[in-house]
Amino acid sequence: MIDSLAFACFVAGMVAFVRFFTLAPRLKRERTDAPSGKAQLWFPWLPGKFTPEGDRVRRQMNALLVIGWVFLLAGMILSRI
Repeated sequence: MIDSLAFACFVAGMVAFVRFFTLAPRLKRERTDAPSGKAQLWFPWLPGKFTPEGDRVRRQMNALLVIGWVFLLAGMILSRI
């Protein structure tokens, strides 16, 4: 039972990260200012100026990042029990 729950946590974390990275190209199009450096060019979720839709997508990406890490850590903890 615990093994199934650990696997489900790993899958949920993976799905959150896949969704996070599929939103990255969309967020790149929503930026209103030019990237100030290579970091913003490669990682579009870094702070900057966005359209209102871009701000919403960025908040969603931040939430997905936190949720993904929580599920992956929960899966690792459950797999040790």
